[in-house]
Amino acid sequence: MFDLKTTVATASACVWLAATAANAQEITLRSLDESFSMSGALTGFDGETYELATAIGPLRLGVNTVTCEGVDCPNLLIDIAEFSIAGSTAIGSQMMPALIEAYAFSLGGDMTTEILSETRMKFTVLDAAGEMYSTITLDLGSSTDAFAALESGNAYIGLSTRRANEGERNRFLRLGKGNLTSAEQERILGLDGLAISLNSANPVRSLSLDQISDIFAGNIRNWREVGGLDLPISVYRQESDAGSTQVFETLIMAPTRRSLSNIAFILDDSAAIADAVESDRNGIGIISVSTDPGVNTVALRSVCGQISTPTDFSIKTEEYPMSRRLFAYVNGGQLPEKVAELMAFITSDAAQSVVARTGFANQEVTTASLNDQGRRLAHALIAERDRASLELFQEMVASLQDAERMSLTFRFKSGSVTPDNRAQVDIARLADMVKSGEFEGKRLLIVGFADSIGAINENQRLSQARADSIRDELVALVGLENLGTVQFTPVGYGKLSPIGCNETEDGRDTNRRVEVWVR
Repeated sequence: MFDLKTTVATASACVWLAATAANAQEITLRSLDESFSMSGALTGFDGETYELATAIGPLRLGVNTVTCEGVDCPNLLIDIAEFSIAGSTAIGSQMMPALIEAYAFSLGGDMTTEILSETRMKFTVLDAAGEMYSTITLDLGSSTDAFAALESGNAYIGLSTRRANEGERNRFLRLGKGNLTSAEQERILGLDGLAISLNSANPVRSLSLDQISDIFAGNIRNWREVGGLDLPISVYRQESDAGSTQVFETLIMAPTRRSLSNIAFILDDSAAIADAVESDRNGIGIISVSTDPGVNTVALRSVCGQISTPTDFSIKTEEYPMSRRLFAYVNGGQLPEKVAELMAFITSDAAQSVVARTGFANQEVTTASLNDQGRRLAHALIAERDRASLELFQEMVASLQDAERMSLTFRFKSGSVTPDNRAQVDIARLADMVKSGEFEGKRLLIVGFADSIGAINENQRLSQARADSIRDELVALVGLENLGTVQFTPVGYGKLSPIGCNETEDGRDTNRRVEVWVR
């Protein structure tokens, strides 16, 4: 496989060898697992190997095995023109080629594509003069492959349809490769949802999350058990290390403490599963919402009775219970110039139209009226039993009656007023919209909510604190001199109007949020 570090170091060696070593200072070479380190004067560097003068004689160590610390370390991050991206096929097969092409166009140039194998492509980005600007190799696989490629140094960018897990995060920290879940290393390209696909002849129109879990665990094996015909169920899914399967396990299987059954047809991707289910009257499969808008999918019923269908808005707000973020990860430290340039483009607002064109939900801001939120409000009204909460609910609906909800929804950790990585980017996005004059003469209602854990008064206080914190950060980013006639009204409504089930951890995560309404 193409070795990034060796290629970069070879070019860097030419620069280093041209410099004088007369005033060489001591450097330190440290193993990637930090199990040993060695200090001394750098006496040689050929692009692949450091030569260090030590008390026991010359020591030679490969650039792929150690990190170099000290002012005399060769620069391994010169402007390289060839690098790799690795990871999720769901992102890499359509979205990433389109994003690289748009990136080439943004430079005033063009792109050529070479198919190296079923899972490997090479893109040559050309500048405005038609000269080679960069060469990008794309290796398709699973989300797990993304983190393995980053860790080994075989890729600078990793594509994942799930967030880095605790084990991966800890391993990168231990190896000195940074904090994977930090805002600097974790970027969001767009959003997607998983859906449950059924054959179009199947009369079942909705399934509870518990029923879905039972089906994929192998506990329910006949459609009759969920209101369908007396026919055996055929299960279709991807391999266990596929991002979609891992997200499904986290969102659907883990809350019920069930495991995926081995009795399933394992296919390569979402499109293959959709085709197989449509050819099998008994089939059920896990697919991406982006696969095909014509695929037959079922509505989802949560444990608290909420009915959900995947829409562009419900995926953007992450209220659909099988929503997922699409990530691009990098290692810690400084990125080579052209890698950083590509990352800046594919995570920019300019790239969001490309994300939408490839079938995914982008991060462009859209709006929905109070009428569009009717199902959610009806469920909240039915769920409330406390008179004081009902009165507060009336107050909330009255305040939102003539307003439109924006798709920007900021989320927080339990008991915290610190927004997550996506929220930090979206707050900056909203601040830019305010500075551009988009809300002149309007009022932004910054509405905070909490989960139902804890005392009512504490939830009310926390939801208000979250709304206040978003207001304060917006004002700081926009600047008092740029506010114009825009008005901010932060208000907290505690546990009112849940969009997830407070009975589950994921539901509580969803309910800890701040919404933005425009009036």
